[in-house]
Amino acid sequence: RYLSEQDRLDEANEQIEIALRLDPDSWEVNREAGRLIFRQGRIQDAIPFFDKAVQLSETDYSNANMLLCCYAGVHDKAGEQRAARIALERAERVVTKEPTNGSALAVGAVALAALGQKDRADEWIQRALLVAPDNLTMRYNLGCLYAAHLRDADSAIEVLGPFFETIQSHSHVSHSDVDPDLDFLRGDARFQKLVGDAKAR
Repeated sequence: RYLSEQDRLDEANEQIEIALRLDPDSWEVNREAGRLIFRQGRIQDAIPFFDKAVQLSETDYSNANMLLCCYAGVHDKAGEQRAARIALERAERVVTKEPTNGSALAVGAVALAALGQKDRADEWIQRALLVAPDNLTMRYNLGCLYAAHLRDADSAIEVLGPFFETIQSHSHVSHSDVDPDLDFLRGDARFQKLVGDAKAR
């Protein structure tokens, strides 16, 4: 992860290959492998690693959300629906215990939208923005939801603004560069400015 932050991708890939050989059943290794591969635009190749991470941890809603994103990106509807059901069930479990968990609320909202439950998704969106307005991960995921599932560019730009204005990490920008959830926004001058300003900073 640190090597990829420095844009040293060849070295990062070498390290993750070693990690996978040493411990192919590690949740951490599979999660990082999925993220590293995803951020290189290899969406299909990232799926087995996110899937394995989801199988290795029954509470992992974040990688279930990444799995949903990947399946949607390669237009695998059955896979997308399966991942959405897993993400929703896990997010609901977390929110029951932690009602102000913005990240879980956002993942639940994405899953609901992917499952066609738009009214419930909107309720979860509003809750997330109310209880955790400064949670950048939540904002990013809600931006993806608005772009990929609701086709609402204005709302997507609005929730993504604070994310791109605040992030300092190279990997966050590289992630957004390849994220298929954001493809709907790529021709929007407002989105281009947000990304361009973040890269310049």
